[in-house]
Amino acid sequence: MGVERLDHGTNIVEDADLVAFAAKNHIGLTSCPLSNTFVTPEMKGKEVLELLTQGVPVSIHSDDPAYFGGYINDNYYAIAQQFNLTQEQIVQLARNSFTTSWISPEQKQIYLAELDQYVTNYQKQNS
Repeated sequence: MGVERLDHGTNIVEDADLVAFAAKNHIGLTSCPLSNTFVTPEMKGKEVLELLTQGVPVSIHSDDPAYFGGYINDNYYAIAQQFNLTQEQIVQLARNSFTTSWISPEQKQIYLAELDQYVTNYQKQNS
């Protein structure tokens, strides 16, 4: 297929073979929870959790914040609150956003290291 990422691709959960294909081929899927509330009150949270469980690199984004009422942090907060995401799930969503981005491998490593450092510092402060 040659596809690296599918934006708003969470409906892929309707086909187990496609989910397995996305996981095997590390095809990133994006989700914008707040704009998804215009489609479903569950903001596609169940789909995001299923994709995480299946090893698909799904990530959280914002979609036209002025119209849909939320920047990226607002989207993370909304889905984390409504679906009681664990710290590990939130960190994985953030990691996925970098691993499936169209930046250089060197840039990915820089941002992933910064994320790891942030998580380490957070855990030290809250333990």
